[in-house]
Amino acid sequence: MKLGYNSDHLDDQPTFEYAVVIPLPEHLNEIIDPVRRRFDPDHHVIGAHVTVVFPFRSRRPVDEVALVVRKVTESIPAIAVSLSSIGDFYPIFPLIYWGVNRDNTLDELYKNLYASLDLALPHKLFIPHVTVAREISAHRVVWVKEQIVPYLPDESFMATSVDLIAPVAGQKWVAVQNFPLRSPLT
Repeated sequence: MKLGYNSDHLDDQPTFEYAVVIPLPEHLNEIIDPVRRRFDPDHHVIGAHVTVVFPFRSRRPVDEVALVVRKVTESIPAIAVSLSSIGDFYPIFPLIYWGVNRDNTLDELYKNLYASLDLALPHKLFIPHVTVAREISAHRVVWVKEQIVPYLPDESFMATSVDLIAPVAGQKWVAVQNFPLRSPLT
C-alpha cells in the first residue's frame, strides 16, 4: 500500500551518511594536493584528511551525532600527528597512502568514537593514513609510489580538532561541524 508520494511506510526514516576526520593544515594540503589531483579520482570529492571514523550510515540526525562526537572529543587532548612513509593496502584495496605514525591518543579517539557511536570497529588494527592515490592497478603500484615519494617529506602537525563530515547532495564531502580537542593545559 502506498501511503504517499515516494513513501511505502510511515515509519521509514531517512538515513544519513557521516565520517569523522582530522583535516590537514593548509601547508600540508598544498604539498599533497598536486599528487592527489594526479592520482586520486576522488580528490575533488573530499579534501586531504586522516580518517578517524570511516563513512557510516545512521538514522540519527546531525545534531544527535554531533552530541556524541562532542562528548568524546572533550576528553581527548590535542594529538601530535606525524606523517612519514608511503604505504599501500594492496592487494586488498587499490590505495596508496601517506602513513601516520602510531599514536596512543589517536588510537583512543578512534576506539572511543566507534564505541560511542555504537559502530563496530571496521579494522582491529587501525592504520591511520592520508589517502594519496586510489584505483591504481596492481602492476603500477611501485611506479606510482616512486612518483609520489619525492613530494611527501616527513611532516608533523598538532591536530587540535576533528571534523564531522557528510556528503552534500550525495557528492562532495564537507565539514558540518568542527570539534576542538581538549587543550593540553586543561
